[in-house]
Amino acid sequence: MTEGAFPRTAAVVGLGLIGGSLALSLRAAGARVVGIDTSAAALEMARRRGAVDEGTASLDGVAAADLVVVATPLDQVAQVTIAAARRMRPGSLLTDVGSVKAPIVAAVNSALPPGIRFVGGHPMAGSEGAGIAAADATLLAGRVFILTPTSRTTPEAVGALRDVVTRIGMRPIILDPVQHDELVAQVSHLPYLVSVALLRAVADDARVIAGPTMAEMTRVARSPAALWAEICRQNREAIVRSLARFEGELARLREGIETGKIGDLLLEGEATRSTVPARET
Repeated sequence: MTEGAFPRTAAVVGLGLIGGSLALSLRAAGARVVGIDTSAAALEMARRRGAVDEGTASLDGVAAADLVVVATPLDQVAQVTIAAARRMRPGSLLTDVGSVKAPIVAAVNSALPPGIRFVGGHPMAGSEGAGIAAADATLLAGRVFILTPTSRTTPEAVGALRDVVTRIGMRPIILDPVQHDELVAQVSHLPYLVSVALLRAVADDARVIAGPTMAEMTRVARSPAALWAEICRQNREAIVRSLARFEGELARLREGIETGKIGDLLLEGEATRSTVPARET
């Protein structure tokens, strides 16, 4: 698969929320999609929903694909990506959707067979839903897809994946894997933890009178806890730094309220909010 071309056949390994959404998007853009999942129920639902042309439980399903996307749970991504690479034909393009990049990219690059072009990836999209039942191509539309090449990644591979991402309606942004983990800790991992903390800080009798603001701010806390526990494990240091910065901002707000000087801090927040896209991830 060359830069500027769109895959004739794409294989998506893991038909959960993101894998299923990508399968729907790739098929809508003209690719023949092979879905790979160990769950027979997920494969059947993917067929019914029109996300895949063919489904299989075997990783050998990647053999004929021009593009392979690994969308398994985070703790399996590196292992499955390496296994998929060993079954792919030379010249094919390989990516993943793991929300932590540095350890995955390092592991895959160290075991990549000759001729397989790997570019780490991360679509900045999601919802509190889970599984192929919650998959939706519109979930990805207009959202950022981060590419995380290294010095071992060819410009042609980056260009090819960037073109695919653009074709399915996402916005490609290129980051170093370590930089990715630092920034995503701030705009994705931290908001989830803040959502959990907010729920834990609110009394039971206050929750029953909560309005839409509380519901929206805690929506992400309904995401699968096991997924987030693994993210916290793999991106621990960057997340701890993000929490420390947030704790500092909370301390500033508390001091502002205690001293009656909260207005300036709130105006800072109001002004900064305009720099965040209207559709956050």
